[in-house]
Amino acid sequence: MRRRKFLKGSAAMIGGFPFLHLDGLKLLGGGFPMEEEVFTFEVGQIRCTVFRDLMFKYQAKDYFINASPEELEPSLRRYHVTPDNIPSPFIAVLLQLGDKKILIDTGMGFSEKPLVFRGNPYVIKGRLHHLLHQEKIKGEDITDVIITHFHPDHIGGLFTEQGKLNFPNARFHTHEDEWAYWHSSLSGNQPALFRYFIEKNITPLKNLNLNLLRGDFADVLPGITAVKAEGHTPGQIAINIHSGKNHLLYISDAFLHPLHMERLDWQTNYDLDHQKARQSRVKLLELAHRDDMLINAFHFSFPGLGRIDKSGSGWVWGYTGK
Repeated sequence: MRRRKFLKGSAAMIGGFPFLHLDGLKLLGGGFPMEEEVFTFEVGQIRCTVFRDLMFKYQAKDYFINASPEELEPSLRRYHVTPDNIPSPFIAVLLQLGDKKILIDTGMGFSEKPLVFRGNPYVIKGRLHHLLHQEKIKGEDITDVIITHFHPDHIGGLFTEQGKLNFPNARFHTHEDEWAYWHSSLSGNQPALFRYFIEKNITPLKNLNLNLLRGDFADVLPGITAVKAEGHTPGQIAINIHSGKNHLLYISDAFLHPLHMERLDWQTNYDLDHQKARQSRVKLLELAHRDDMLINAFHFSFPGLGRIDKSGSGWVWGYTGK
C-alpha cells in the first residue's frame, strides 16, 4: 500500500444516534451530538467547506441486503456500529474560487409540517442554511448549485417550506438523465415523499437558470467536472474538483458506507440498478486511485474525507483530515 495519512478510520465512527421522539414524531436533524458541523480544507486554490446538514440512522437490512450476518457483523464492528444503528451524516460542500461560490447538494431542508416516509412521520431540521449564515455566506452569494441526484437529502434545501428559492442568483447544474427519469412515468413507483420533494424543489428549476449536463464526463465550471455515476439513480453524478495537481472526488451516494468499497458485491436497497451501481463504483475507485484523489463521501463519518488503496483483489478506505 502506498503511504497515506490515514486516521484509524473506523475509530472515528460514532456508535449511537437514537432518534428523538416528539409526540410520536421523529425529529430528523435534532437530538444528535453536534461536536463537528463544519470542516474547511483546500484543494489547490479552491477553498472547500463541508457542512453537516443533519444525521440519520440506517439499518444493515437496507444497507447490505445480500451480506450474510456471519460476514457483515464482524465488518460492522470494525466501524463501531451495529446492524440496527448505522449513523450517517447528510452533507453539502461549498467550493470558493475567485468570485465563484459553488454549492454541491443542498441537504434535507427544513419543515415544521410532519412528512411521512415508510409509515413514519418526520419533522426535518436541516442545518445547512444556519451553518452557511454562521460562515457569513448568504443564499444570494451562491453563484452555482450542483445537484448530484434528486433524492430528498440532496435537494431539500433548494426552496423554503413556503416555496421561496434559497439561492436566487445561482445557476443550477444537474444531469439530463436524472431530470428525464424523475419527470417521466419511469419514476412513478418511487415513494410519495420523493415525489413531494421533486415537485417542491426540482420541477420549478425548469423556469430558472438550469444547465442540464450530458454524457459520462461534463465540464461544469473551470476546475469542476461531472462524472456520471448511474445506478443509485439513472443520472447521479460524482464531482471531480481539480486545481493544479490536486484532486477531490465527491462521490455523492455511489457508496453509502466504506464497506461498499471493500465488498463491491454487497448491495444496498437504495440503488435502483445494482449492476450499474457496481460498474460506477469500479469506475470511481479506479479514477480516484489513478489520480491519487482525495475523496469526499456524503454518507461516511463526517466530514467524509479519505483515500482509497488497493488491497488484494479489493479496496481499502481510510479516513483522513486532508
